[in-house]
Order: sequence, then structure tokens, then C-alpha cells
Amino acid sequence: MIFKRLCMLALLSVCGYSTYYLFIQHDKRSGQRDSSDTEKPLFTAEKVKSTSYTEQGERNYKLDSIYLEHFLERDETHFKKPILWTYQDGTNQEWRLTSHFAVLKNNRTMTMKGNVKIYNLLPDSRIKSISTEELTLDLVTRDFWSKTKTDILGVGFRSNGNQMKGNFGLHQMELIEQVNSKYETIQ
Repeated sequence: MIFKRLCMLALLSVCGYSTYYLFIQHDKRSGQRDSSDTEKPLFTAEKVKSTSYTEQGERNYKLDSIYLEHFLERDETHFKKPILWTYQDGTNQEWRLTSHFAVLKNNRTMTMKGNVKIYNLLPDSRIKSISTEELTLDLVTRDFWSKTKTDILGVGFRSNGNQMKGNFGLHQMELIEQVNSKYETIQ
């Protein structure tokens, strides 16, 4: 009888300790969830269309995306399948940039990643398209740079290099490291 009571007491002790242990683990996990809530987006949106203007009231750029998430603490906005149009003098579409994903930091610097395609929309431009895997663009100064292999296709030429930098507003770009070019005569 004493042995039976000791076994029952031991069994209740094990059950009590197990319950206590599970509650402690649950509280730890809940605390972890609460601290990771800051990483959740403040808001999300689908089928976004946004236009940005200069201080003079001219269109600077237009941005479309199928989905976005904005993170307040990091001051970042993540875009899926973004399309960015830049404007010349606020009226003429100048460049169209597309990618699989983009991150906008501080409402100024956008890094586009995954199959980045850049098209020059001006009819008399010598450069027609640019492709790379990652491109960072300062939306205010229009400076851009890429540290990934870049291909440029233009009227009568094709060039590629391992890096690129330039300015969309000034229509200047420079390929850097292991640059190869092929020129064709235009007839």
C-alpha cells in the first residue's frame, strides 16, 4: 500500500513538473513571437500605382507593383514585380525598369533584384536596353550602380561588363571590369 502511494506521488510529481515545464516553454515562445512582431509589415497592398513629383511639381517617377510590404522600423518597402518609369522634364517617359523584387530604403534608394531589365523609351536614344541581376538607384539624383554582370544593347552595338555605374538623367553609363563590345555597321 505504501509502495502504491509512493508510485502515485511520483507520478503526480512528474505530471506536475511536465505541466510546469510546458507552461514555461509556452511563455518563452510567446515572448519570442512578441519580439518578432516588429519584423511584421506595418501595412501591405496589392496592385499598387504611385507617382512621385519633384518640388517644382513635375513628375519624377511612377512606380507600379503587384504587391508591397512596408516595414516601419527598418524604413523599408518591399515590392514584388515592380515597374518603375522615370520622366524627362516631367512629361516624357524616359526609362522603364523592371525586376522580380525591389527594396526601397528611406524613400530614396531602390535596389532592384532578379532579372533587372531597363528600357530607354526615348525614340532617338542610342542605348535601347540594359539587363543585369541587381541594380541600385538613387531616386533623387538618378545615379545608379550595379556590381553584377551587365549587358547593354544599343543602336549598332552590344557591350557587357562585370559592373556598371551611371546617371539616368544625364544618360551617362560606364561599364567596369572585363568590358567586351561588338559594333555593327548600320545600313
